[in-house]
Amino acid sequence: MISEPTGHQPSRDPFVALTLAYLLSPSLVFLLTWCRPMIGVPVAVAVLSAFYRFCRKDNLGPPRLRLTSGTWLLIIGMALGWTLLAGVGGFVWQASDYEKHNLAFHDLVTRAWPVTYATGGQTYYFCYGSGYYLVPALVARVFSAAALPGATLVWGGVGVGLFFYWLATFSHSAKRTVAIVLVFAATEAIWHIFLHVMKSPHFAPAGQTLVDNFERLGVSSDYSDCFSALQFRPQHVLAAWLGTAVLYEFFWVRRSPRGAGLAWAACVFWSPLTCLGLLLVPLAAKSRWSWRAALEPVNAAGGLLLMVLAVYFQGHVPLMEQGPIWKFAAGQNWLWGYPFFVLMELTPMVLLLLMDWKYGWLGEFRPLFRISLAVLLLVPLYKIGYYGDLRLQVQTSALLWCGLAASRCFQSPEFGLRRPLCALLVASQLVGAAYPVARWWQDAWRARTDYSFAATHTLWGYENLSEFKRFGYDYASQYLGRTDSWAVKWLLRREDQ
Repeated sequence: MISEPTGHQPSRDPFVALTLAYLLSPSLVFLLTWCRPMIGVPVAVAVLSAFYRFCRKDNLGPPRLRLTSGTWLLIIGMALGWTLLAGVGGFVWQASDYEKHNLAFHDLVTRAWPVTYATGGQTYYFCYGSGYYLVPALVARVFSAAALPGATLVWGGVGVGLFFYWLATFSHSAKRTVAIVLVFAATEAIWHIFLHVMKSPHFAPAGQTLVDNFERLGVSSDYSDCFSALQFRPQHVLAAWLGTAVLYEFFWVRRSPRGAGLAWAACVFWSPLTCLGLLLVPLAAKSRWSWRAALEPVNAAGGLLLMVLAVYFQGHVPLMEQGPIWKFAAGQNWLWGYPFFVLMELTPMVLLLLMDWKYGWLGEFRPLFRISLAVLLLVPLYKIGYYGDLRLQVQTSALLWCGLAASRCFQSPEFGLRRPLCALLVASQLVGAAYPVARWWQDAWRARTDYSFAATHTLWGYENLSEFKRFGYDYASQYLGRTDSWAVKWLLRREDQ
């Protein structure tokens, strides 16, 4: 971490312990309520014991920058504001992905646990990363369904607040670092303008054919900015942000893998694909830790949890959209379509790379940035899910490190608009910020679609998430597991238990 500025005394704090508790809570709920007692209870006890052991020896963590009262108020206010405006809890308009989020919440609140479905003559179980959903759903089940919006807002707000706190203590300039990272964005505005123009009647039908091919490649959507990611995919983003933060603390700051295995396993229950992106941190810090040190009791409990979750996710129904992108392309169009998408989206990252080559501003931060850039370049080559879910989930950690790299460059004493690369980076960020800001206000003032369960049920007749099939695509398959799997035979509770 960057050294603290003069006049700010470092203090010890429980950030890693609190974040680990936050990430583990859904897994404990799962073990004690969804799993058979003979499996869930011992593993839950092992996880709790490991967490206690970790906290006892952790001694509230290494010294961290002490924040002023004004910075604390800013963090709390921004965390609440971002969470609220992103649609968490449904107090303001919600993005289209909340159609399935609200269906999932409805089923988790109203149906018996573990949730099962009988549809199309077959039986399935709810099989999905549930870290975002399970705790608010439990609160609503214990009290009433009316408590769900508030519980979801608080749950999401706590996660966002922990992430903002980590950003604020990451460098010597808390407010600037938070602001730069949260505003940092790829040049997605240019990409969306291009897609919009191609779909216009002026370019029909060739333009629409081109856009359709991009959709088949899984690159029709973008490398999301922080706000859009939280707005559409909170279940993945919170795990990516907090998992990145704690793994950085373990591998980079403490130079120790102790507890990292437990943290990574906790994130798996939130979002398995996202956890692939988290691995870039130990990879970049490979010279700072040893595998031998990772073989210790706290991580062993993480291994037990990971085994249980592996059985749970192993039963997932096969996804139709899976394979290298050239498998879905029409002819050889991917050979130019993919590089074109990357070029239009990743301009800021290219500028950061050039600035580091010329000025060396990233310093020891360089491995994290370069591996992140490699992830952003290579992950889209393999597609999982209709909209490229592998890329959308893996990218979050890598984009965060690119944002932190931008923070390093922007806060360099030598940064100035007279330098061409600096001016281009500022311009790219103005373009990148235009799309999420303009889109939110545009949607806030025009007629908005209601994605609540009641509205979806009225419009489409869905009774539960297993019926979510539209536009020729089986969206429900992302959430379902087979009843002939090991999860149902050996892991999940039966009605008589």
